[in-house]
Amino acid sequence: MIDTSRAGMRCRAPRPINTWQGFLPKGLLGTIVSEMENLGRWLITVVWDNGLIIPMLAGEVEILEGEEGETHARE
Repeated sequence: MIDTSRAGMRCRAPRPINTWQGFLPKGLLGTIVSEMENLGRWLITVVWDNGLIIPMLAGEVEILEGEEGETHARE
């Protein structure tokens, strides 16, 4: 099932990441589109500010909350 409860929230790449679509530098910001579980893994689809749209493992993105830039992990 696709979860869109955090759609529109901002996130960032906590480290440099090579993906099959291209390179995501450390600190690059993106916007969450949706989330889903697949084969026991939580995937977050992100539209990155460099134009790439990539499903990422939950541990590969840092989700930002509010103006403070606080982060939280999926429970």
